[in-house]
Amino acid sequence: MSEKIKILIADDNKAFCELLSKYLINFQNIEILGVANSDEDEISMIDNLKPEIVITDLMRNKKYSGLEIIKKYKQKEKSPIFLIISACDSRTIIDKNEELNIGGFINKPFLDYLIIVEELERIKKTF
Repeated sequence: MSEKIKILIADDNKAFCELLSKYLINFQNIEILGVANSDEDEISMIDNLKPEIVITDLMRNKKYSGLEIIKKYKQKEKSPIFLIISACDSRTIIDKNEELNIGGFINKPFLDYLIIVEELERIKKTF
């Protein structure tokens, strides 16, 4: 069996995080290292848990937006790859920030959580 995809889920919507966690735990090739519901927790967990991929939202009503956190890790040597799941127009934001370590995006709402698994697997193949 291949190495597990080590992920961090970061979103201020606790219900979304719970549903996503409950879904992803069923996949043997995915290891959820943690769930962050605040920007401070996301930064701390990235630094301490060293996920390969961070599933994050872009827009929040917090100190840092998801985009600001992604930019913060651009300068780091061992930066995770970010998978954006957001209701905002992610494509426009990604195109304007193509130098960032963004592996993919999924627009909310979506109909099936399997799209996240497929995107995680696709991203994992790139490293």
